[in-house]
Amino acid sequence: MKKELTSKEKAILCARWAMEKKAYDLDILNVGELTPVTDYFVICSGRSVRQTKAISDHIQTCIKKQLRHKALGVEGQLESSWILIDLSDVIVHIFYEPTRELFSLEKLWSDAPPVKDPALIALAEKEKAEEKAFNAFDEEDEWPE
Repeated sequence: MKKELTSKEKAILCARWAMEKKAYDLDILNVGELTPVTDYFVICSGRSVRQTKAISDHIQTCIKKQLRHKALGVEGQLESSWILIDLSDVIVHIFYEPTRELFSLEKLWSDAPPVKDPALIALAEKEKAEEKAFNAFDEEDEWPE
């Protein structure tokens, strides 16, 4: 019999799946003591509405395939500037960056302690380093004429 995941483990998994689609500025907040609605918020950003949709689709696919569950609800998928995936004990918020700045969920829930997962932190640092190296790459210098 497969062990049921804790809410925290599920939140961390959702964060990893978001990062697989290049989500950035990722936060996990433990809101369980502040609201009866859910235990954790996973908040991340995408660089375009197309990317936010891809992140959402990927998380939902992984939930179905790996956890054998289905989200209780998904909101905002059509507009894709703020997509909310409700898993009951975990709510995933996927923002297009300008929308995230407008609503500032982290400020609204500033009393919620953040979850720090060493593996996620290492993965985020690796992604930042790869992006920095990619942005520093000058294609013209590498191609012979």
